[in-house]
Amino acid sequence: MTTLYRDEDVVVTSTHLRIGAQSWRLSELEYVWHKEARPDWRVRGRTAGRGVLNILLILSGFAGFIVLVSVISAGYLELKLGPIPTKTLVVVAILLLLSGFVPVIYEWMLSRIDESYIKGDAIYEMWARIHGQELRLLRLPDERRFTSIYRALQRALEED
Repeated sequence: MTTLYRDEDVVVTSTHLRIGAQSWRLSELEYVWHKEARPDWRVRGRTAGRGVLNILLILSGFAGFIVLVSVISAGYLELKLGPIPTKTLVVVAILLLLSGFVPVIYEWMLSRIDESYIKGDAIYEMWARIHGQELRLLRLPDERRFTSIYRALQRALEED
């Protein structure tokens, strides 16, 4: 018996499929298919969150440009009034200190956006005909995990 997929809820072997507390022999599965269901509020929230993060990334670029122009113009005006632009230098020092956090924040935002694309925009269901009855075996909002399970089951059924 070969294990093709295993996580905390699902185990696919060359002879059995176990999802949660239920288990089936592969020979019991007459026909297996998958389909996408309407997304629920969690999936829609993930998609909306992705849009918000994209907008924040774009707006942060504009904000950075505005801050840069403001600091340069303030430094120019202060230089005209006195020999050393101390206030502008303090602002530049604070901005440089804060800009050290920008890559960390951008990395977090980009990883969240990537993760939302990987998980997909739907609910994924796996169905099977067992003893003449159609039964939903699995329902997941995570496309990556679902496809791993479904591919493992397909390989197991091909071997069977």
